[in-house]
Amino acid sequence: MTLPLALLPFQGVDETTVTRLADQLADKGFACSVRPAMALPADAYNRLREQYRAEHLLETTRQAVAGRVLGVTDQDLYAEGLNFVFGMAERPGRAAVITLARLASADAARFQARVLKEAVHELGHTLGLAHCPQSTCVMHFSNTLADTDRKGADFCAACRARLAALSTGF
Repeated sequence: MTLPLALLPFQGVDETTVTRLADQLADKGFACSVRPAMALPADAYNRLREQYRAEHLLETTRQAVAGRVLGVTDQDLYAEGLNFVFGMAERPGRAAVITLARLASADAARFQARVLKEAVHELGHTLGLAHCPQSTCVMHFSNTLADTDRKGADFCAACRARLAALSTGF
């Protein structure tokens, strides 16, 4: 089964990155449509931290599109009690947001792999999945880029079974 997904870039995000992500997510079972870039919400920016509040971008993303949606920004994000986040999602729900800001690599293929992993991870949360203890599963928590690089871009067998049990159709 294919799940419809809107990709919602925020201003400043490279179109090529989003287009490649749409293609990669199609291979994972998502039917992606790329929406026009949206302005960053001014009230989400914290001048003292020089970061955007992830919860605000998540809410903006959720309000912008009626179906399942993934917001993509190139701005650094944080959440309450955390120095930074790679992304955030409703669990379960229909909205998620990721940032490209901390995924940079001189190797373009590595960068795109990181983007895909973080996107699939956050979308997994929208489907109802929690973090997974399996270090190679895409649902494993990433606290560092090394964690992201180590894990795969797919759900492990246990997470696939959980998805089936949750009747998401994925």
